[in-house]
Amino acid sequence: MERKKCIKYIVFGLLFLAGSAILHAQKNPREQVYHAFISNQMELWDQVIQEFNKNRSSLTDARLIQLVNYYYGYIGWAIGEERNKEAKIYLKEAKDLVDGLLERLPDNSDLHAYKGALLGYEIGLNKIKAVVLGPESMKHIDKAIELNPDRPQGWIEKGNALFYMPKMFGGSKEKALDAYSKAIQLMEKEPGMLKQDWMYLNVLIIQGQSYEKTDQLDTAKSVYEKALKFEPDMTWLRDELYPDFMKKYEAAK
Repeated sequence: MERKKCIKYIVFGLLFLAGSAILHAQKNPREQVYHAFISNQMELWDQVIQEFNKNRSSLTDARLIQLVNYYYGYIGWAIGEERNKEAKIYLKEAKDLVDGLLERLPDNSDLHAYKGALLGYEIGLNKIKAVVLGPESMKHIDKAIELNPDRPQGWIEKGNALFYMPKMFGGSKEKALDAYSKAIQLMEKEPGMLKQDWMYLNVLIIQGQSYEKTDQLDTAKSVYEKALKFEPDMTWLRDELYPDFMKKYEAAK
């Protein structure tokens, strides 16, 4: 009797796991990447990249640009986690993909923004390259904004470049914050597009961190709380970043 009960539970467990796998498979790539981002399960994000690459020859240009976005986010995370070997492999793949797309779509503003960002990642992995790659990165970022100033990606990368660029080379944290604000405003013009958009949530967090680093703590608090209201289940923000910030905020009062 006990053996039958045990088998019954095993079968039930296998059915449950199979059902979970089906539900997981039914998530579209946008949903899966967003879930990976808010739950810090980056292996799920990596799975999306691998699935896209399996079918790359049949993907439209629009889907390939979507893949570039997923590379872009994953590489940034890998560098932040000091997984530099993995970052370098994916960076080469992403750069090759962007270069190929730019040959066909030379006036696509997002591709120029991503090209600028990928060059920035390359600098992050090897600071010696900054002198050569820095101007090229900015050239693509400025081109992105020139081609279409109503696309947020160019403004995001403009903010990133200005925030981390040395002041003697034109860096400005104040101008960087203006660029982030511009990107967020553009995104919020189409609120229906913000659902499960990892980029929007990411830019809010970057903006909050930027205000925090420039000692604008009240504004940083407001931005962090806006991000938490948008996505209460963002684990890293909810459980680590915001509580750590609040300790700093309360100590400063």
